[in-house]
Amino acid sequence: MEIRLPDLALKRIFSFLDLFGLLQVSQVNKHWNRIADSDYLWRSLSLQRWDCSNFTNQHLGTHTWKQFFLHQRRKELRLALAQPHNFIYKVTKNIAFETELAYLSGNRLTVDEQEKSIICSVSPKQELCAWDVQEVGDAAGDIYTFTLPGLRDVSKVTAFQYGIVLLHCSPDKKWVFACGTYSRTLPQVFLTESLLRPSEGSVPLSTFLPHKLCASACWTPKVKNRITLMSQSSTGKKTEFITFDLTTKKTGGQTVIQAYEIASFQVAAHLKCPIWMGASDGYMIVFTSGPYLLLFSITGFLLQRFEDHQAAINNFWVDPCYVLTTSENSVHVYMWEEGGRHPYLRSCCHLENTWHDHTTDSCISSVMCDNASIVLRVRKVSDSSILVMYSLNT
Repeated sequence: MEIRLPDLALKRIFSFLDLFGLLQVSQVNKHWNRIADSDYLWRSLSLQRWDCSNFTNQHLGTHTWKQFFLHQRRKELRLALAQPHNFIYKVTKNIAFETELAYLSGNRLTVDEQEKSIICSVSPKQELCAWDVQEVGDAAGDIYTFTLPGLRDVSKVTAFQYGIVLLHCSPDKKWVFACGTYSRTLPQVFLTESLLRPSEGSVPLSTFLPHKLCASACWTPKVKNRITLMSQSSTGKKTEFITFDLTTKKTGGQTVIQAYEIASFQVAAHLKCPIWMGASDGYMIVFTSGPYLLLFSITGFLLQRFEDHQAAINNFWVDPCYVLTTSENSVHVYMWEEGGRHPYLRSCCHLENTWHDHTTDSCISSVMCDNASIVLRVRKVSDSSILVMYSLNT
């Protein structure tokens, strides 16, 4: 403490700290407090947790990056600490049975207190309805790119000879993963730029991932260029998770995509075949097995096991902040912990079927959330569904 380090050196040291460490060093003295409050450090923390690389001072208004970060964390914790009586909910009128939820976007990255959730859905007539860039795959194997919220058509690229069943854009929007309906077709990863601005007569830049029978896939929000596949045998008795890192390389004046397998493991035979999966920090995979939610390392080490549902988990949602599971007519909310501390996932809140009076003989077929809302699609026995929307009563 007797030696006063230069501001640049101190800022570099502080850049290795997490949220709690940065708040602690800011209390040491005025010099450290001034450095710890710098926009550079708080912007770096924000980029690690959220996709806000396109944010500018204009988006922040009069707020600093520290104020922005703490505001976002308060919104996350408010949902994580909520109890069932803190929620208000509303139920829509009947909607078509085939309607699927495709996108839910609340004001996750704003410092505006007015939080509104926007639902994007696909209608029975194959119409895309919405209220950045999003990709949509169709039954003919084409990838369409639209802007939101105007839904302006940007491009159309034929990716497969068969229909597309899985289509995921990476968190940094650099890659698009696509998998066809034909089980023997290898999944592909496309460079988004080649989809947005396809050259006439040329094939979009892509690479195959050498694993067939892909049942699901997810990008890692906190490690760029990392994707995990869930591969299952045709009998469903063998499940394997494979994690890849992607890079681009210039060869002979051309860009080439390369995929490197960095880890894999097989699920134990006694576990029920997983249906849903997700990832967070690049080294952990979360998936369901019957009524259980399991957290594994990408090398196959069991980290956590949750038993918050009595019946089998029938739906699942994962993003960088939350994990949602549904079973019959109930929802459970989990939150990812920061800094690699135990536990990695924290069980938060259980919501029972408060919409029971509105429908009988139903089940939750889709679930999504953001910092503002939790949205469920509840499918009825008849050819219709309802949307149930929870919001914190603030």
